[in-house]
Amino acid sequence: MDAARRQEIEERVYAGDRLTGRDSEELAACDDLAWLGRLADDRRAAHHGDRVTFMIGGGRVSDKTAEAPAPAEVLRRFAVARLAIIGPRHVTCSTADHSTALAQLALNFGVDDLVAPADADRDEILHLIWDAGFRPVERDADGNVVREFDPPVSLAERRATPQQVWA
Repeated sequence: MDAARRQEIEERVYAGDRLTGRDSEELAACDDLAWLGRLADDRRAAHHGDRVTFMIGGGRVSDKTAEAPAPAEVLRRFAVARLAIIGPRHVTCSTADHSTALAQLALNFGVDDLVAPADADRDEILHLIWDAGFRPVERDADGNVVREFDPPVSLAERRATPQQVWA
């Protein structure tokens, strides 16, 4: 995709305009993953701010026999999904289908909702969201807010107290 076409799509994204099918196809083929992530994250933030909803107990058992796409391709798909939708609809990542590390990274590629299996550790999910710089909001299966958690501790506050390296 040439610079002029990227600029055209970027202007439409920032204006909140609906993208065309052609736009989505070109974004899906785009090699600049950082640019794509930045656009998707901007659109996510416009609708959801710093909130990331999550639900534990909704994840299915993943079928690991199928060959999974490369992480970069997964992130590209999440970003294109976010850019292709209009409004505050959710883009959800399942930790049953993707590693928690990839799910955390996906939060910066347009994902605003995480679903984890029933045996997931709530504290791990909370820290995953906080460490990505977002505010966790637990929801139920119907999308109703169960509990809002505090915003993440700023990086400056975390660095103010040195972490113990040796036990």
